[in-house]
Amino acid sequence: MARKPYSLNELIRLIDDDYAWRRKELKIIQNQIPSTPSPKQNAALRFAVPILYAHWEGFVKKACELYLEFVAAKHLKNDELQPQFIALSMSKKLGNLEIKNLEEKSKTVEFLLNEMNKNSNILTKNVIQTKSNLRYNVLEEILFVIGIDQSKFLHKSSLINDLVDARNNIAHGNYLRVEFDTYGIMHDDTQTMMELLKTEIENAAVLELYKK
Repeated sequence: MARKPYSLNELIRLIDDDYAWRRKELKIIQNQIPSTPSPKQNAALRFAVPILYAHWEGFVKKACELYLEFVAAKHLKNDELQPQFIALSMSKKLGNLEIKNLEEKSKTVEFLLNEMNKNSNILTKNVIQTKSNLRYNVLEEILFVIGIDQSKFLHKSSLINDLVDARNNIAHGNYLRVEFDTYGIMHDDTQTMMELLKTEIENAAVLELYKK
């Protein structure tokens, strides 16, 4: 069983380790692509795109799950947390409430007020969902869940969506010609996005941005 990131240093190390092996493998794959046009180059480029997407999706899911587990492990009081973490902490209890009339609404408000001073119990399992198609709108949802500024990834929204489309076309057996230079740009930009996400999560942990 993988060690959970109970401390800041553990969180940073685990994210670093996950990013490092992905970056190394992607570089190995990129170096295997012939630089001159040929059927072998075409095949290698088509093979490389789904792997590139897989590492992008995999890193988003892994890094965000690690951060969520890091915050959850602190068991801060609900009223010390940002709203999305409070929602994750209370989601099970809220799901059992029935709100039919003003009396029930009043009881719900009373319940919430009483829960705010209790230690949080943030859900972590099956919370980060890439939906197997990590389009920009899905990434936005994930970043909102963990309190990361989505706007920093907005300038890469077209790339994110194009990467999903290219992966789907190739994975579904359709012919898609991938240009050598185009793949190089996709590779570099995906690395940049992974590094940006890594930095944003680490900054959020260091600055305790999960707190109110």
